[in-house]
Amino acid sequence: MKLEKRRYDDVVILKFSGEFDSANLGTFSPRLDAMIEKGDRQLVLELFALRFINSTALGYLIKTAKRVKELGGEIVIARPSKFVQKTLATLGLESTFLAFGTVEDAIVHFKKGETVGTIDLSKTETDESLTGSVPLLFRKDDDRNLPPNQVGRVVQLYEDGLLFRYEPAPTKGGADPVASELVMGARMKVKFRQPFAVKDHYFEMSGTITEVKKGAVDGAADALTVRLRYDRIRDDDRKHLQQLVRDLETWKIR
Repeated sequence: MKLEKRRYDDVVILKFSGEFDSANLGTFSPRLDAMIEKGDRQLVLELFALRFINSTALGYLIKTAKRVKELGGEIVIARPSKFVQKTLATLGLESTFLAFGTVEDAIVHFKKGETVGTIDLSKTETDESLTGSVPLLFRKDDDRNLPPNQVGRVVQLYEDGLLFRYEPAPTKGGADPVASELVMGARMKVKFRQPFAVKDHYFEMSGTITEVKKGAVDGAADALTVRLRYDRIRDDDRKHLQQLVRDLETWKIR
């Protein structure tokens, strides 16, 4: 990961580029800790070029934001990429940091409306095709004439299961037949990645649907929100996901 530091009066701007994970956390965290120890209390994290962040690095930033808040300061983010926006939304952490569309707007926030000149920050191109919204493949846990995997999106993780959404697509024959399979008591096999728990790994498990709601996500009238309780899951996968859920709860700034 590349980190660039800029300063506007008493506001520190930190521009992240690349991937922020456990491998480079040990290099970066002492630098930020030292800034805070020396008295920096107003920090802007520019995240336009951040392509990936894992749970350890994200947890560090959130805990550091709590620490700065206790010291009377604040950490905000600026120019968050689609990856960052959707990652925070997917994990239920979108309210953890104030977010601004530009670095200048973030500085104005700290300057309480004072006129702010142009900040000379070099532009960086990044791949915006990445998203933090986690795709999920699902199908009935049935050996009889199984249809191909369908695609949903993970909305929330729990220690004993998950919540996902599915947006039915009308067919020539009428209603989406997959939607009719998403009912209470139905058994499903699901497969998804959650890089904040384990990078480059697929979680696969089967579970039972315990709740189905219609029109509950993003204002889509036909969208289905489905809660699934894990039945069969590898022990290591369960431990990783449960730890992530606990971390997420700990990280939330109240």
